[in-house]
Amino acid sequence: MEILRRSPALGLLTALAAGLALWPHVGSWALFVAVPVFFVGANFLSYEHDLPGQWKIFLTGLGLVMLLSLRIFSVLSEADMSETNLHNEVGLVSLVRPWGRMYVMIIDTEHNGRLAARLRFAEYMEGTRIMFDGSTRHFKTADTPGGFDERNYWKARDVESWVSLRNVEELPSGFSIPLMRYRIFRALTIHMPKLTGEYLKAAWLGQHTDELDRQHRRWGTSHLLAVSGFHVGIAVLCARLLFGQNPWLLSIIMWAYILLTGAAPSAMRAGLMIQIGIASQLFGRRVNGANSVSAAAVLLLAFRPFLFWDVGWRLSVISALAITMMPKTKLGWLLIGPVVSMSTFPQIITTFDSMPCAGLVINLFAPFYFAFAFVIASVFAFLSLINFPVVGNFLFAVEGIFLLWERVADFIADVIPGSFGYHTGTLIIWTAASMFLVCRYFEFSAARTAAIIPVMTFAAYLLFGVL
Repeated sequence: MEILRRSPALGLLTALAAGLALWPHVGSWALFVAVPVFFVGANFLSYEHDLPGQWKIFLTGLGLVMLLSLRIFSVLSEADMSETNLHNEVGLVSLVRPWGRMYVMIIDTEHNGRLAARLRFAEYMEGTRIMFDGSTRHFKTADTPGGFDERNYWKARDVESWVSLRNVEELPSGFSIPLMRYRIFRALTIHMPKLTGEYLKAAWLGQHTDELDRQHRRWGTSHLLAVSGFHVGIAVLCARLLFGQNPWLLSIIMWAYILLTGAAPSAMRAGLMIQIGIASQLFGRRVNGANSVSAAAVLLLAFRPFLFWDVGWRLSVISALAITMMPKTKLGWLLIGPVVSMSTFPQIITTFDSMPCAGLVINLFAPFYFAFAFVIASVFAFLSLINFPVVGNFLFAVEGIFLLWERVADFIADVIPGSFGYHTGTLIIWTAASMFLVCRYFEFSAARTAAIIPVMTFAAYLLFGVL
């Protein structure tokens, strides 16, 4: 069972993902029957008779996957918060975001968990403490298979229900991370050039405008805006260069950054992965990238199973697995962008219906360009915000870095127009290509690779492309 030797957590993740994909269709049977079956199947597809101690590891993994299934079942089976009237409820506004033509505000309450309220205008800033009356109501579920499921979306963010606000009164506010986020947002808006400010809001706070979203969707680089392993990795690397290898300090800085950016599922996955790597080094164990990604994903699913239906979380896990499975050669590093595009294509195409062709070329250099741009912009912006002498004059040069990116990306998108649309044949081909990457990572023989690819491609297509 080669998978037990190279990446035992990947078997757990594969089984849990398959069970959760089946859950809406068959209920608890998916967790207590399908999950063990998929775990056994994934391991026996990679069976090697001479791997020492594999049966002990296998039985331990099987027991663990059953415990995880029980935990996930208990969370998914919980009844939603009952619809009720609230009186003099106190809470902290932790997030304010555009929501269609309106805004949505997340309130961390003292007695009723996290609630979401729709607003006509952004009337309250993040970090404001409020007391309010109101009434709660349940989230809607998807009307059609594959449609937007309001309940799963908000449950993945630990939000309990909608609340209609009445008699809102602002209370004195002390220090809080949301208030710090708001102040940084204002500072970037007021003191930074337009593009620099917008990109730093995305990198520092996880906030980006609709215009920036549209541009990056056209270029096929939306993943560079969402705070994920790319951004968390840059933050940790910069911390290492500045403060050395101290694992405790690196961990504190990393989690402070993740909280500042809003603790998005993709950032949490990256943080857990890096934390597992730091812990492995502390205990003198060899770090396995694919196993760390899988373990982080499994821990997050155990903590909050609804994350499985979060598109950002899925894309983050798939991208990270693709990167860690790439050969660590010069060619491998150069091909990271296209390989990530290839591996995430099935999820992108089923969610957004298309993916720009230009993205395959742009992603050859986009990650490296933005790694440089974010670091340079962050350094000069920070120094400027603390009024370091002369630095403000260099911000126009930083703005030029982002303007140059727009010109080059627009040119490539014009030269390579069009997009890959949803088509069953294309979906199967790209899924099979991703399975080939997995087989090469585990160094399977040609015969085993030829047997595994059609089986796993067909299973993945049924689970995620049809159901």
